[in-house]
Amino acid sequence: MMWLIALLIFGLGPGSGGNSGSLSGEPLWTANLYKDYGFQRFDREIRANWLGNQGLAFLSAGRIAVYQVNQKAERVKLGPRDASGGAGNFYLQLEILDSRDGHEIAQLRLPACGMLSGIMPTHDGNFIVRTGEMLNLYSSSLQRVASYRLPLEKGESQIWETQVASSGDIVVAIRRPLYADLALQGKPTYVEILDATTLQLKNAFSPQHPAGWFSSVGDHWILSDAPQGKRQWSMMDFNGNWNRFDPSLSSLLRFRYRYFELLAHDYLAVYGKGQLVILSKPEEAIFKLVQPHQFFESLATTDGFLAVKIASRPWAYENGKVIRPDTAQVEAYDLKSQSRLVSIEVSTKGLYFAISPQGDLGIIHEGRLEVLRGNAAK
Repeated sequence: MMWLIALLIFGLGPGSGGNSGSLSGEPLWTANLYKDYGFQRFDREIRANWLGNQGLAFLSAGRIAVYQVNQKAERVKLGPRDASGGAGNFYLQLEILDSRDGHEIAQLRLPACGMLSGIMPTHDGNFIVRTGEMLNLYSSSLQRVASYRLPLEKGESQIWETQVASSGDIVVAIRRPLYADLALQGKPTYVEILDATTLQLKNAFSPQHPAGWFSSVGDHWILSDAPQGKRQWSMMDFNGNWNRFDPSLSSLLRFRYRYFELLAHDYLAVYGKGQLVILSKPEEAIFKLVQPHQFFESLATTDGFLAVKIASRPWAYENGKVIRPDTAQVEAYDLKSQSRLVSIEVSTKGLYFAISPQGDLGIIHEGRLEVLRGNAAK
């Protein structure tokens, strides 16, 4: 097993998670997404794929974007699908707001499809809008400057997964079987590496091993849950070279209910029941939170800041429906100072959150968008 040994740019040893700054629970501003912008409910029941295509992201320190795929009130007569994946019945609504006071900067409504649509920030305020097979790159001045198509072959049950590397410079696109099962023989996994500034193809390859479920992208590596029997995690670089690793080899990771995620500088975040650990190598933690009887469920990160959702129990399936705890804690941390910036209890219904490059926390819950200022950004 080869681990990525990143420089400890923060100059930190293991974090205890016990240090916290003064907390700020009052939002800088609040917007009603239904009344102010005409969005549908973010806690709507997910009965079809397109209903899950929604969320928020900081495009820069001063801009936050909210997006949601919706269906037109009047059905369009079915016709040939274009590269966006749709025939005109769906659209992607995108609102770009000033994160300091909430005023509207721009609104976009783009043709979309019932599969994968959303936005991905890159760098310097630029961002990519994905609608179906199309990636469209927008500048900070909201001009479309480049496009790229991710075609699917007819007759194959495949899907494209796309993420921007944590550096913001690279787009990773992986075409894999719709169901990550080695028993289903089909086309091999195929990877394309794009320049996030131009959407020009930098590299393309079929890796030696199936990529499985695409998890996350660091600065130079891709993390994947490979589908061989028990859950096996693999690292793949942007040239297709693989390194498998066994989480049990680290004494720091011996806790249950674990998720894995690559962060900036290829740090590895491992979180689950009672703990969250960020590693630079197997036995070196640069940050650690321990909260017994709690569940660390999801993360949002930028270089130097982290937001995490913490609940009293994990979500589960019951009779085909997702059962979640009623409330959760969303906390933001400065990884350099090891301090907690913001802590707020929110409803889990329609909950989405993101953290800015300056440590501000954006949260959607109960139909409202709130931005809370992290102390480090004051």
